Amino acid sequence: MSNKTLQRILKKVYGKPSWDVHKGHGSFVTFEFGKPKLEVSKKVLRPKAGAKFLKYPKRMAKVHGDWHLWIYCCHWEIRQHGRRIAHSESEDQKIDKACNFLNGQLLTKVVVTPRTWKTDFYFDLGGHLQTSSYRSEPIEMWMMYCPDGRVFTLRDDGKYAYRPGNRPLEEKHWLPFTF
Repeated sequence: MSNKTLQRILKKVYGKPSWDVHKGHGSFVTFEFGKPKLEVSKKVLRPKAGAKFLKYPKRMAKVHGDWHLWIYCCHWEIRQHGRRIAHSESEDQKIDKACNFLNGQLLTKVVVTPRTWKTDFYFDLGGHLQTSSYRSEPIEMWMMYCPDGRVFTLRDDGKYAYRPGNRPLEEKHWLPFTF
């Protein structure tokens, strides 16, 4: 049932252009899809005595799409027309270049491979992102944040969770990914 759930979610994303595709912390890569919306945190970060980095109060503000894809703890590779542009261990400049190739491309198909849990994200202008496991311990490979506040998460041991994103993720939320 989980592949059906995933495809039901993605059916609403297919045909939408990716935007603000960029490298985050480490080798994380994020994508936005759908209408942009401004998210402003209610929490104000305040400096602590002797702080070196935060000297003035700060409030976080970020533009997200209706859907937000976060490529998280996994190996990944970006290809354009079959040619590898970058992978999760590439230099930042190569990763930025690869993200630029995917920026603006329409997501057309997502395929999860049984037993390996590799996931292929295909785009309309020849872009292709493939994720694969680190295989050290069960960990989240990628997450799709949805407009209704729920998050679909695929872990590298073949389990998934689809739950409200404002609640802590517990072991009981993980279910076997089935086809």
